[in-house]
Amino acid sequence: MLRTLLLCLPLLCGLSPALADNMFCGGARNPASPDDLDNAVGELSLQYVASQPAGPVSCAAGYLLSKCGDHETANRVFDKCIAAGYTGALIWKALMYENGHGVPKDAARAADMLYRAATSGDPYYGPLGKMHYATALLQGRGVPRDEQAAMRWFREAAAEGDETAQEFLRTGRHTGVRDETGRGVGEGDA
Repeated sequence: MLRTLLLCLPLLCGLSPALADNMFCGGARNPASPDDLDNAVGELSLQYVASQPAGPVSCAAGYLLSKCGDHETANRVFDKCIAAGYTGALIWKALMYENGHGVPKDAARAADMLYRAATSGDPYYGPLGKMHYATALLQGRGVPRDEQAAMRWFREAAAEGDETAQEFLRTGRHTGVRDETGRGVGEGDA
């Protein structure tokens, strides 16, 4: 259920170039007065949810905040969620380090976080962590390139149900991670 919610939330954001005006991306933050309802930060806003203790909803808000461009708040949310043991937050924060979103690019730190997610034993995010870590190994991103180890991680992730890893094993390519040119990973058919 939580995984379905997390996969659907970006669609609810209506992610577009006008993110700053999107009510799902935080909306107004400074009401002029308590009765200024057009500018209130409601309990359904990302800003409100991000201010709550670590939990499935507030941790998912970190993902949305990152997608909405509020990397500073997303990083605070991810740090809180990682400290509370939420594996998904490890993956999301690792991807921020890979891309340099709100943090300096640090491929080694990202790979370490992906390894931690891959070895977490989390039944939902563990396979996704394995797929991302396999990709880092395959590309030598933050870790020495090791195609044999990458294939072992891809096979584990696929066996645990990760569809992106299954796609990679089937086709030699996947789009679960994109390089800096926006392409997917691998040498299979485009």
